[in-house]
Amino acid sequence: MPTSADVVVVGAGLFGASVAYQLTRGGAGRVLLLDQAMPASGDSGRTVGMVRHHYSNDVTAQLAIRGGQAIRDWSDVVGVADAGFVRSGFMLAVPEERLEACIGNVRRLQRLGLNTRFVTPDEISDIEPLISLEGVAGGAYEPDGGFANSYLMILGWITAAASMGMEARFGVSVDSLVVRHGKVAGVRTSCGVIEAGTVVIASGAWARPMLAEVGWEPPIRLRRLEVSVWKVPAGQLIPQVVCSDGVSGLVVRPDRANEFLAVAYSPERPADVLGDYDYTISNKHDQVLRERFRLRFPSLTNARPLRGWAGPYDFTPDWHPIVGAIPGIDGLYASVGTSGHGFKLAPSIGECLAAQILGQESPVDISQLAADRFIDGTSTLELAYGPSARA
Repeated sequence: MPTSADVVVVGAGLFGASVAYQLTRGGAGRVLLLDQAMPASGDSGRTVGMVRHHYSNDVTAQLAIRGGQAIRDWSDVVGVADAGFVRSGFMLAVPEERLEACIGNVRRLQRLGLNTRFVTPDEISDIEPLISLEGVAGGAYEPDGGFANSYLMILGWITAAASMGMEARFGVSVDSLVVRHGKVAGVRTSCGVIEAGTVVIASGAWARPMLAEVGWEPPIRLRRLEVSVWKVPAGQLIPQVVCSDGVSGLVVRPDRANEFLAVAYSPERPADVLGDYDYTISNKHDQVLRERFRLRFPSLTNARPLRGWAGPYDFTPDWHPIVGAIPGIDGLYASVGTSGHGFKLAPSIGECLAAQILGQESPVDISQLAADRFIDGTSTLELAYGPSARA
């Protein structure tokens, strides 16, 4: 185990792998990536993997556009394997009360250069014939949206970074940070202290206690997300477009052959601490999804569940990530509180955070995502669809 590094990155999920790759690529010196388990073993490995760009703010939209492009052009951008991207298109369906917000977001995204358009209910039916339009007033459609594979992305970043000199140690827990005279000096791990002048916390739901211990408690809470894979009878069609239903909270995503993924977003009581998290599907999960299928995709009510999983994702009061320097401690940075947006933002956030650490110009201005917005109340981020992962 190394006893020192120039930069230690804590967490080998989407954000840790992304920023470690970009730091190594950018010449940050000796970069060490640590994780208490294996790569993608946390919430990054449990993502639905949507590639969509529909956001209410320019900063997240720009990050999603840049991140989505990296996912689509993975072999050229990273050069190791691919991201498993499938161009299926992405569609958001909204009720009447969210129609103006949807139209406004589409116009914003078009000004940013995204290939997207507002669609009427009739156009939605043409794009996805299996959908029922009860309660749907319109929507947004992105033909270049789709889905990809987080495992391939994480392993691709780690492999590419390792080929450039990055070191990685898995099965090593980071117990606490070492801070001296207001500056980070390293990390205490299950294998001893590792000295480092720069530390990046990218451990998702596990980050809060570590940051609180050194004097900054991030305003992060945890929300449970359940994902399951379903199979329709042979010869029956599955949805061909990634569909996010802003009416019922249902999300469906095509997968292989006659299988698809499904999520039912529901109001629930968030948690403050991770504790002994239950990663299994709840007893009522299948019933809830069948009720959503009946409303939005009636032909899927005869599908049968194959497998499923649960996981915690960390969210902030304004449902946007915290990215950048941690107040009061020089050399300490974080990418946490991703609020359900992490998958498609990870490539560009890793790029922008690495640029900030290296003192370079960031490709996207991420100042709105700085941690101090929760200290001085300067958050100006909009929530066109209310407080949720749709943001």
